[in-house]
Amino acid sequence: MALTKEEKKAKKEAKRLEKLKAEEEQRKKLKREELQREMAAQALKRGELDKTWRELMLKIKEPVFRQDIEVMWHTFERVYDKKDHLINHTMKLMDVADDQFQRTVASFCDTIDTMINKFLFDLEVMSKDNNRRTSKLLKHGADDAAQIMSDHNTAETHLQLLLYHGHTTADSLAWTTRGENLVKEDEERMKYVNDRENLRSFLENNYSGLWDEYKGVLKAYVVNTADNQKQVRKLRRKENLMADIIASQSKKIASSDGILKRLRTELAAYESGTKQAVFRDRRNRHRAACFRLKQCLINGCTTDLKQLATLVKASDSAVEWLELAVKKGEKILRMAALCRKFETRREKVLPFGSAMPYSPTQPKSNVRRQQSDDSLVVNAISTTCGLTRLWQRIAKAELTKRALIREKIFLQHENALIMEKIQEFKERKIGHVTHVCSCSNAGPAKSIVRPTAIEGVLEVNKYTKS
Repeated sequence: MALTKEEKKAKKEAKRLEKLKAEEEQRKKLKREELQREMAAQALKRGELDKTWRELMLKIKEPVFRQDIEVMWHTFERVYDKKDHLINHTMKLMDVADDQFQRTVASFCDTIDTMINKFLFDLEVMSKDNNRRTSKLLKHGADDAAQIMSDHNTAETHLQLLLYHGHTTADSLAWTTRGENLVKEDEERMKYVNDRENLRSFLENNYSGLWDEYKGVLKAYVVNTADNQKQVRKLRRKENLMADIIASQSKKIASSDGILKRLRTELAAYESGTKQAVFRDRRNRHRAACFRLKQCLINGCTTDLKQLATLVKASDSAVEWLELAVKKGEKILRMAALCRKFETRREKVLPFGSAMPYSPTQPKSNVRRQQSDDSLVVNAISTTCGLTRLWQRIAKAELTKRALIREKIFLQHENALIMEKIQEFKERKIGHVTHVCSCSNAGPAKSIVRPTAIEGVLEVNKYTKS
């Protein structure tokens, strides 16, 4: 069955829409590939720039590294010299200290011997003086005691004699009176009672007087001998004090004997060589430790020298590699500048190798207004917008420069024509020949297309989503 005109028209319209859709998909695919290549190229360029930057920074910092290494080396040498001097000074001080210790021990032994001898001599002198004073005091006390006993015996004898004389006198008087008056005893008994009482009172008075005199003599004796007794008590206290002093001195002497024995044993041990062996062992240990420390320092110096040599070699090789890298980078930059110099206007906006086919059925203005809906394109352009703007500005400046150069050439040509006309006018040789300016010659055979500076952002916006 034949199709109607409407069906044919609808079918043709559907085919046209499918073709347009296929072309749109093809354009999106091409744009995606171009953006991926641009991203790869930008990443590569960024890596090269980062590498060049690191190399330049290493080249700049190389003198600082060399100076730091030299400073570290000089610092290490100073520390090594200081430690070596300190070790030598310590060894000298140890030798001096050992000598001083031996001299001190000898002087101490001499001082101890002198002190002990002086103490023994002083103790002997004090003992002799004490014995002499004790014997003198004992002799004086014995003499005083003998004198007191002799005085006491004399007084006692005198008292006995007085008592005996009183009793004998009384008895003789009694017997005489009784013998004479025996006859008259009874008669005169009462007559002589008063006499007898008087005699008794007289005798009692004599007895009491003698007793008082005896007590006075004893009291005077006690008073007279009080000073002697005080001196005796003082002497006894002094004797007790001296006995205590002698006991304490004997204890000190005993302890001093122990100290002397210990010092003598130490001196004998030192003289025998045991202490000297201990000191020698200690000195040998210190010397061995110092030798080990010095050996460690020497080994450390050797290791540091090797490491410094390795670092210097590595630094030299790094410097050579950096110089080669700098030369290569400069060569690449010169090549890139030369390539940018010969780029076209389209290549300044789009990456190299991009091909944008246009549909013959779609006008050019519609192609420029098309915008991509792909998110990959939007993200890629947003991530590389900074570098894109840089190249856009460079392209704009280059195009402006070329346009100005062309304008300058045309203006110089027109200026030459005007100067020629002025010269002819001055010489009165003006003809009817007209010269057409080449800039105004816009014939179909030969047309001059002047370059126009375009904005890179506007060229890129046609690929971005509004």
